[in-house]
Amino acid sequence: MKKTITLLVVLVIFQLPAVAQKLYFKGQVGYDFGFFKSQMNLSSDNIVEHYDSTTITSSYQSYKNSYATGVSFSAGVGIMATKYMGVELTGFYTACNEQKFESDIRMQDALGYNFRADSKYILKGTYFGLKPSLTFSLPGKAFRAYARIGAVLGFTKMEENMDMSVTSDSPNYLPFGGMEYTLQYKMRLAAGVNAALGVEYMILNRLWVYAELEGNFVNYSPISASYSKYIISRQDITEKLTVHEREINFVDNYSDADNQSASEPTKRLPVNYSFSSLGISIGLKYTLFD
Repeated sequence: MKKTITLLVVLVIFQLPAVAQKLYFKGQVGYDFGFFKSQMNLSSDNIVEHYDSTTITSSYQSYKNSYATGVSFSAGVGIMATKYMGVELTGFYTACNEQKFESDIRMQDALGYNFRADSKYILKGTYFGLKPSLTFSLPGKAFRAYARIGAVLGFTKMEENMDMSVTSDSPNYLPFGGMEYTLQYKMRLAAGVNAALGVEYMILNRLWVYAELEGNFVNYSPISASYSKYIISRQDITEKLTVHEREINFVDNYSDADNQSASEPTKRLPVNYSFSSLGISIGLKYTLFD
């Protein structure tokens, strides 16, 4: 048994130089544009109170966004399994842009006084992880095209900030009121598909510059969320919230009876946020072989 292990170790040691000569290292920077966007729906209301009735006119807005939109960075290592096929593992980080939404409520009471509540939402994603993939190169000495296909293993989460300001010209109310909150969606691993087409050019011996078009197809479905800040009329009531008011669990089904306990999280149906994107990038690759 010892002789067998010793023989395997010797064989591995002798193969290391051959394996190392097939290695390459790469790094790139680019910009990702939202693709396969998810949808967020909001409504705005105009309310007029009469002495004997109330008229409500509503309008509806649909916003479509991908939360992986922004500058992206990646770095990784690869090895050529054959002359034209390789295996890569890269780590990536996308500096996700904020996505902004607005809605408002306008109300006029029977005496003609006006109230207005403007709500501004800012949603921002966090997105980083790994991309294991296969690469396929066309023949070429100093210039060649390539394709890549693999998986995306991304750690994703969301943060939602809402700021509502309430104003009124009524002498019976304060001239300002409102509320604001920060809702943190729990991070989780989201798997998807990654594919790219690119070209590379050798600018120095073993040093290549490349440009590529890349697609990432990933959806994030949070399992829970909690309020880290909740302020009403400039008073922070976060610590006074019950578990039911502060925490949210996303479940496939529930009934009204499931949302009665103050000591249990609120149950809601699942929501999906797109982290899919199409990106363009440039990078450098250094090979340990000619």
